[in-house]
Amino acid sequence: MNWTAIHEPLTAAGAAALLLLLFAAVVLASRLLAYRTVGVDSGDHEVLTGFSLSRYEPMITLLSEEDFECLSSQPGYRPEIGVRFKKDRRRIFRMYLHELAADFHSLHASARRMVAESPETDSARVGALMRQQITFWRTMLVIEVRLLVPGSSNVLSNVDVRGLVNAMEAIRLDLANLAAAQSA
Repeated sequence: MNWTAIHEPLTAAGAAALLLLLFAAVVLASRLLAYRTVGVDSGDHEVLTGFSLSRYEPMITLLSEEDFECLSSQPGYRPEIGVRFKKDRRRIFRMYLHELAADFHSLHASARRMVAESPETDSARVGALMRQQITFWRTMLVIEVRLLVPGSSNVLSNVDVRGLVNAMEAIRLDLANLAAAQSA
């Protein structure tokens, strides 16, 4: 390893790239932390009965290029209309993400509480909960990176929220199984 290369001063371009990378990391961290807000802690039964995956179906097509292509083909279309359209779509998508994260947090908190209160220790369920949480937040990070890429119309049309929804469905099913086992 060349130790002198490590101690050489950064070039202006290198410093700018490092600052840009640091800024992007701070923005991503702040966006992810914003999703970690604690929602209303309702009972486990309310969490199970009040949750519906169909609520998030519009997210799947919200960033699709088809709507933008239709809009841009209309008479009177101006580029600033398209910019505003895409900006509004990202804002709405992030609102859905915020709700999705709040629902995930509620489901995950209920699952943790039920596992902690269960009479038998089930390390497999604890491990599964941890994996589900890691999968959820990793997918949120990937989506946020894609949302932050400037001029990313192709990238945005490929944003897939199914991983988030699948993680939530897995926790919901675990909760339903735990609730059934505890009531039996």
